[in-house]
Amino acid sequence: PVMTVGAQVAEAPRRVAGLSARAARERALELLRTVGIPDPARRYASYPHELSGGLRQRVMIAIALSTDPAVLLCDEPTTALDVTIQAQILELLEELQREMGTAILLITHDLAVIAETAHRVAVMYAGRIVETASVADLFRTPLHPYTQGLLRSIPRIVRHPEAELPEIPGTVPSPGELPEGCAFAPRCALADHYCHSTRPILEPVGDGREVACWKPGHG
Repeated sequence: PVMTVGAQVAEAPRRVAGLSARAARERALELLRTVGIPDPARRYASYPHELSGGLRQRVMIAIALSTDPAVLLCDEPTTALDVTIQAQILELLEELQREMGTAILLITHDLAVIAETAHRVAVMYAGRIVETASVADLFRTPLHPYTQGLLRSIPRIVRHPEAELPEIPGTVPSPGELPEGCAFAPRCALADHYCHSTRPILEPVGDGREVACWKPGHG
């Protein structure tokens, strides 16, 4: 918070790429323009508290892009932003991906964001991947009981007014106390003795899909 926006964006070009102070400043201004920040020369001298949440997120993207990464890792990039700003940030990421050819790995709990932006999805539970598929396949026919539970728990605009929102019972196990078998078994209505005793591995199930479950597609 005590460093200007420009100093933070220029830091990686100086330390990693070895640019001079002047060249790093020009690189930072170029990046601020790339991510759509108006009047980048003025914003270069601003402090984070002087920027809105949306502009701060754009600055973070500029910092992430400052050394031309092959992969951009975005961990909850739209959290704490209003819906309009969320859409702008996601649109910016898609535009940067097209123009720069940077692969984007998006980590999010927002299923709507996944549906709108991703090509492939890896669903994780208790630190492990339990299902991978294209976005279309995952939302059309989820195979793992956890994925099915996630999709059932999405609020629907059209539903009976007295119907309760489905939920996944129980809680996620502690990373240091994972069950012997499937980590989701204690919360799964389909789990039997084998599920509780033997951990499933991620295996292909056709059409580029993988699932780690002894009873895929039965939910």
